Amino acid sequence: MTQFEDILKSVGPFGRSQQIQYICIFIATGASAFFQMGNTFYSASADHYCRTYKNQTYETNSKLKNCTIPYSYSESEWEQCERYDVNVSQGCFSRDLFPRSGTTDCDGEWVYDDHWYENTVVFEFDLVCDRDWMKQLSKSIVPLGNLVGVIIFGQISDIYGRKIVYVICLLSTIVVAIAAAFSPTYYFFLVCQFLLGAFPHSLYITGNVMVMEIVGFKYRTILSSLIHVSFSSFYALFGIIAYGLSGNWRKIQLFSGLICILFIPSIWLVTESAMWLIQKSKYAKATKVLNKWAKINKTKVPDNLFKEEKEMTEKIKSVKEIEEKVPKKYTAVDIFKTPNLRTSAVLMSFNWFSCSFVYYGISMNTDQIGENPYITFFIAAAVEIPGSVLGWLLMRTFGRRWALCSTTVVGGLCLIISVPPENVNVSVTLAMIAKMCIAGTFTIVYVYALELYPTTVRNAGMGVSSMCARVGSIVSPYVFLLADIWEPAPYIIMGATSVVAGFLALFIPETRNHRLPETIEDGRTFGKKSYREENSERAEKNVRSISVQVDIDVAENVNTVDGFDKDIHPTASGLVNEA
Repeated sequence: MTQFEDILKSVGPFGRSQQIQYICIFIATGASAFFQMGNTFYSASADHYCRTYKNQTYETNSKLKNCTIPYSYSESEWEQCERYDVNVSQGCFSRDLFPRSGTTDCDGEWVYDDHWYENTVVFEFDLVCDRDWMKQLSKSIVPLGNLVGVIIFGQISDIYGRKIVYVICLLSTIVVAIAAAFSPTYYFFLVCQFLLGAFPHSLYITGNVMVMEIVGFKYRTILSSLIHVSFSSFYALFGIIAYGLSGNWRKIQLFSGLICILFIPSIWLVTESAMWLIQKSKYAKATKVLNKWAKINKTKVPDNLFKEEKEMTEKIKSVKEIEEKVPKKYTAVDIFKTPNLRTSAVLMSFNWFSCSFVYYGISMNTDQIGENPYITFFIAAAVEIPGSVLGWLLMRTFGRRWALCSTTVVGGLCLIISVPPENVNVSVTLAMIAKMCIAGTFTIVYVYALELYPTTVRNAGMGVSSMCARVGSIVSPYVFLLADIWEPAPYIIMGATSVVAGFLALFIPETRNHRLPETIEDGRTFGKKSYREENSERAEKNVRSISVQVDIDVAENVNTVDGFDKDIHPTASGLVNEA
């Protein structure tokens, strides 16, 4: 059987064709940040209380506030949904400080301490009084969409191909994002946010898988890491756009949908994964894709590339063993049928859970960290770029396992000691260091998982890990509600989870400098000595097979020139292999 890595040596490990496809995937997947992070602004709300007269301004404490807004001594906060039923048009006098006229609901308007929140979903749909559950629901509905999306599209990708998922998710994102901008009700908005969790994130996952399957061995780590730099760059850009549009959630949402229209041409530029086609025994289509790559790369695909595989298939058909021998359609369930692959998947999935739990816990609550939510949001995005570079450098220097352990543990410890002190700047600085480390962790787990799961279940495996990550991101907004009980609780819980995950990462097999596992059988032994020995022998056998095939082809070509037998120089095959 021919190894895909050997094929890429002939076609080109990262030629012009792969470069064009990579640029398309790089931009399209990066823009998913607009939809992952949107609810940081869409559902944000400032401290507020009932408005009692027009043009009233927010004050933390005043005589007017004392005589118009009830104060809850049990919860140590001002009421945000009720006001005293008093007339303040004539001013606020001492006899009004403790009115006996009872309370009434807000009249539909509020005074808040920052005008940037004026156009958020919270205030527009008049759900301010229930802002805590509504805000957390809005922030968790996107991760819930991520969860459902990776389950459905992960299976579609492994069964029907990568490109069909890429196309469906890209076009659907555009349609839903534009529709969301015109949401007539809060519940319609929630449905759109759910779908905008499913489609863009599935596009992001599939894009990462496609990158891993179209480039050569030595390019995988750096190119996969750069995908996360793209996400972080769009993440930071989103903060600038939100600021420029004055926080108007409808304008932001519409802009996000319209800009994705620019990515439609990538549908014709991105091809199906040749690696996936080979694993599905679709050799004719795989050859067509490889020839297309080779033409653009100005290289050549070896003749009769899948001759052995085709002959084997025909032989199986001729003896009527097709039902037993035809390639099986694997699902996520197959990942857990073998002990070695199952253990790796469980540990990897827990690391994804921890990473997403912390990452979104910080990212989706930047409006609660620092004084200016836009500046904090931008900084939280900007620190991800050096974080992604850090993750790549650590993977390149120390391997995947120790890189994952170090960033996760350091990030968790920074969160634990960042328990908000009186000095806000110290707290924000430590939180941003933690964010940088967790961004590096995200870069590592994507590369690590892509290299860990076999090709036949790679997208399904990524779906399993991403599903666990979505559980973490769904839970993370609600953890911040624990701050009402004990302020340090969210940071300590997230930090401790991260530290535990970091140490568990040491039990996952190292994948650096290993060929990508292609079958479930590879997954059974991946990371073990037997796997390395078996693949070393297989690689040598494949090199000899390709060399012999080239010798034969050259001999045939020479004979057809003048009709006489020719002797081929014994070094011909060596020259071909070197090339």
